[in-house]
Amino acid sequence: MNNQSKIALIGLGAIGAPLANLLYKKYKERFVLLSSKDFLYTLTEKGLVINNEPFRPGIVSDREQLDVPLGVVFVCVKNYHIENTVKFLKEIVDKETIIIPLQNGVYSYDYFKKHMPDNVILEGFAKGPNTKVCGNVFEYQKPGSFHIGSSFSEYREDAEFVWKLMKEAEIDCFYDNEIKKEIWKKLMLNVAGNAITAITGIDYCMFKQSEEVQTLCVRTMEEFIKVASSQGITLTENDIKDVIDYYLSFNVSKHTSMLEDVLNKRPTENEYIAGYISKLAKKYDIYTPNIDMLYSLVKIKEDVYLGRI
Repeated sequence: MNNQSKIALIGLGAIGAPLANLLYKKYKERFVLLSSKDFLYTLTEKGLVINNEPFRPGIVSDREQLDVPLGVVFVCVKNYHIENTVKFLKEIVDKETIIIPLQNGVYSYDYFKKHMPDNVILEGFAKGPNTKVCGNVFEYQKPGSFHIGSSFSEYREDAEFVWKLMKEAEIDCFYDNEIKKEIWKKLMLNVAGNAITAITGIDYCMFKQSEEVQTLCVRTMEEFIKVASSQGITLTENDIKDVIDYYLSFNVSKHTSMLEDVLNKRPTENEYIAGYISKLAKKYDIYTPNIDMLYSLVKIKEDVYLGRI
């Protein structure tokens, strides 16, 4: 990527809005939002507001709109939009474009690797943004931190390049040499915490007030590390302690993305978080009663408010 290439983001939500805001402030006209034509009206006609300020980057929905190639694309859509996002990106990126999926879990990365094998696909995730989304209005106090890297040595120079690009935009970003393990550790946090918040309505600052919640989280993570082990990922009791300490560190309100989805009666990523681990557990004959229960309760709740049952 050269200094003329565009920096792009697709998926303006809880993760994407803070990241887009910081990238746009730093890189100005070099930064663009990507949008399929299906969502173009929503972004252009209603106007975007982030932290009470108008947000007006360039919006690109067709390759012909680009005067220079896309160098880096941050993918922040929900997991259930990945298939359509890949179809769209195939029509707009070059083979030299670096792509960074930032979804919870491992589904998006695996899908990109399979369907866009000619591109450099980095690995990454976001942690801790407290974005509230209301239509085209976004508000956050903490943009969160971002972790990127690559499990493949030939892509690590690309990962370091993107890390520097983000650091120059004053984004709290970490380059992880063991990114795959860190992604699974973040997924463990999601499996244990997201479903509990979605079912009960509590946020992270309430975790320290409930021994029952903490106990359920620990038992869920103990099941999770057995499933992770079947995939060659080594997580330990120390990793469980790190996650619990993270939960207990919050003194201000912090909704999980799944709780925000439930409160706003939107589809959740339950299938790609607890659902994914539950299916792996069954495949390898691993007993995961707590994970199965949390998955089922969120699914029932979602099915009710979406009118599926």
